[in-house]
Amino acid sequence: MDRVAPETWYAVGFFFLLILGPFTIGWGVMKAYRRYRPKTSPAQDESSVSVVSQLSAQRDGFFKLYLLGLAICSPGFYYIYVEYLAHI
Repeated sequence: MDRVAPETWYAVGFFFLLILGPFTIGWGVMKAYRRYRPKTSPAQDESSVSVVSQLSAQRDGFFKLYLLGLAICSPGFYYIYVEYLAHI
């Protein structure tokens, strides 16, 4: 471990952050959106709503959350790459 350059550990941390960071940010944004989104009026609701359609409407997949978080975090990732990892 002592023979490994610090830049290597920066790169390893960056790659873990590249996966976990956007997912966590996207998950938080979707939770906040679901909590504070505008309520729909009762006239727009369907006359019969099944339980399965309600569950699938609230379910978010990994890639939806990841891509939302990646869109938010990409300027920060670009800055980190240019400042710390471009010279490796």
